[in-house]
Amino acid sequence: MEFGFVFIPDPHPTPPMNPAPDSPTSRPRKRAPIVTRNGRKYFNDDSTPYCLPCDVKELSRQTLWHELSRVLWGGFSNIDFSVEKIPDSVLELGCGSGIWSACMADEFAKMGRSDVKFTGMDVVDVRMDMKGVDFKFVKHNILTNPFPFEDNAFDFVFCRDMTLCYPSKKMYIDIISEILRIVKPGGLLEIQCSDYTIRTLQRSSTSYAPGIGAYEITSTTQFNSNSENTFIQQWNDRITKALVKRDLPPVPCTLIGASFLGEEGVTEVHSKRLALPFDTVWWESPNADSTSESSSSMCSNRRSTSGSSMESSNSTSKQFPRKRRGSISASSYHHHHFSSNKGSSTSGDSGLYPSPLTDEERAIRHLVKLTFAQLIDALEPILREADDNLNEWDGWYRDLMRSWFEGNGLRNGECMEFGAWTGRKKVP
Repeated sequence: MEFGFVFIPDPHPTPPMNPAPDSPTSRPRKRAPIVTRNGRKYFNDDSTPYCLPCDVKELSRQTLWHELSRVLWGGFSNIDFSVEKIPDSVLELGCGSGIWSACMADEFAKMGRSDVKFTGMDVVDVRMDMKGVDFKFVKHNILTNPFPFEDNAFDFVFCRDMTLCYPSKKMYIDIISEILRIVKPGGLLEIQCSDYTIRTLQRSSTSYAPGIGAYEITSTTQFNSNSENTFIQQWNDRITKALVKRDLPPVPCTLIGASFLGEEGVTEVHSKRLALPFDTVWWESPNADSTSESSSSMCSNRRSTSGSSMESSNSTSKQFPRKRRGSISASSYHHHHFSSNKGSSTSGDSGLYPSPLTDEERAIRHLVKLTFAQLIDALEPILREADDNLNEWDGWYRDLMRSWFEGNGLRNGECMEFGAWTGRKKVP
């Protein structure tokens, strides 16, 4: 399959100088759908709270995020279509470039189904030119109900990272109920998202997922909401203010899990949560418990058990069937791995706490750190609005990058939290 991006020309080119008094250019112009802020193009519509850019740079970030999601979940979807019937019709909400639909079309084609019909819905058309994919684009704001589809129109509805598009209360009242209206009885739905505030994963018996560098979040997973990194503290404060101002959720994973469980029309709910550290964590090293007394004292001061995660959905919803090797405890895995890979530490690793991670695991953590730094850059306008003191953006962002990428500033367990939920529409 071949694909490329479709570029949309500026719908409002600069008018000529001194237009005639009665010419179209002299009349009041409608509000431009796209506006440029700090060199980035943003959707300019008060009817949606969406605050990310809609330019090539953002599409590139989302493409990297798409690949990161594939690695974390072991595929483009958490639904096992080797067991489930391959759908005849699929809707991707907030399709963006349409890369997820393109990749799923390839997956289904490998399984003998190249005739699956895909529909993508979004408020701006930035889709790729996907040759060989039966794809239809529908322009529609997700906040406008009803969606422009008939009842029971799709076998599978997929939605990823749409939590900046609708207010918190909309998830409960409108979004899932509207999805259920357009899914066929017995049809499938899946929502993936990630949180925007950053917590610090604490040293515990949390199960480690070898190969992807992440930890499974359960009801016993412990977090500290206060990071030692100054830039994490500032980010958490600013993004929380910015999103709350727009009635957007800083921690959408909590809301989505509750929404799924509270919806009577959904059955066979499965969920999975992952915490992916941004860097090698000091307590992952096999030397963490065998250093000098002074170093051990320093480490013990860092350990905290405050901020235990509240995963209420885990008590009532099932976990996804595993697609990879079973998880093992972090301590046993890292001790075994480092013993057989003593040369695996990178140049950025401290000699006191060498990294036990494989090259692939380090690459995944570097990727999540890179894409998150790009996300911060993309959200510059709303961060400035939320903090009057953030006048010197370039200096603050430069120092953040140095701390995160050159100064080993994320070695205490600061992590990105991901969530995925699947369900089936009940059959009457």
